[in-house]
Amino acid sequence: MMRKRVGGISCEDALARLWEFLDDELPPQEESAVRKHLEICGRCYPKYDFQRAYFAYTRRVRAQELESTDARRKLFARLLAQESDARET
Repeated sequence: MMRKRVGGISCEDALARLWEFLDDELPPQEESAVRKHLEICGRCYPKYDFQRAYFAYTRRVRAQELESTDARRKLFARLLAQESDARET
């Protein structure tokens, strides 16, 4: 299987570093390579965009201390809707 290289790194490498990228845990050179890849790769950007939205949403939920069953149900419904939207684009 050929590894697509965009912005200096492969899609596989960019996605393998995605969680660390979102958590600001990559060294500057790796962060720059992942950022460049995500800015121009139409295949990886939707995955990044979904994960970024997921992180942002879960941070808001935690900040508001919403632990009820209803809050979890809303969280999963929103995540599924966002994932569905990402697949359609």
